[in-house]
Amino acid sequence: MLYWRIVICCVCFLSAPLYADEYKDIVSHEAVYKLDLWENTASSAVESVNGKTFYSLSRGCDGWHSTEKYAITFLLSEGQTSEFVSIYEIWESHKGDSFSFNINEESSFDGKKSYEGFANLFAGYGEAKFFGDANGTLELSSDTVFPLKHLVQLIQQAKAGNRVYQSHLFIGGETDDAQYFTSTLIGNAKTIAPMIDLGALSEENLWPLRVAYFKPDASDAEPEYEIEFLIQTNGIIRSYIVDYGDFSMRAMMESFEPLEAKTC
Repeated sequence: MLYWRIVICCVCFLSAPLYADEYKDIVSHEAVYKLDLWENTASSAVESVNGKTFYSLSRGCDGWHSTEKYAITFLLSEGQTSEFVSIYEIWESHKGDSFSFNINEESSFDGKKSYEGFANLFAGYGEAKFFGDANGTLELSSDTVFPLKHLVQLIQQAKAGNRVYQSHLFIGGETDDAQYFTSTLIGNAKTIAPMIDLGALSEENLWPLRVAYFKPDASDAEPEYEIEFLIQTNGIIRSYIVDYGDFSMRAMMESFEPLEAKTC
């Protein structure tokens, strides 16, 4: 399952006092990214990647709503193809203390799978419940963050000039893959013109963030995977690379549309 699992408009948020101040610069938007192979090793089974992903993030009266849709075809070394389709829908409260997820996946090798559940953070502890193809309950550490909160924290760290940031992240899905310890390397801001028109939401500076995802109890120094983002401070991700070790795939934004914030 892919994360960022992971996150526009210059609209005045009329009910801004209802929202946590740290989210004030994040803007509602939707974008489509084209996926292709970035690199692979000699031992990799993946020869090429062709796909697209649709991403939307919108600020609602009850919290943030996000949808990620993947459709990817992998060409394998023996001439076989593998197809993967995923719809990942989440909701996160404005305070960042409640979260729900609904995930539907279908692949050539694993067939159809469905996961849903919710998580809440309380004073000193947290808890997540799972339904569908993953049933059960997980205890969460009190410093757990959910995806949008994590994204906002990374932007804040970049703006503050910090270079390394670590956190405990919950993204949902299967119980064994729902939470990670993340370690992020933050590079210097880069000035890169957008490849497509972002209108008034375009920013000159982008922050390169490389996030490594480890299982919470992992003893191995190698992460499960890494994602490198080029992100604006308003939460718009221009491009990203997902690195699985023996191959990596790149996502380049090919269309963009701002979404108006709801009046609450």
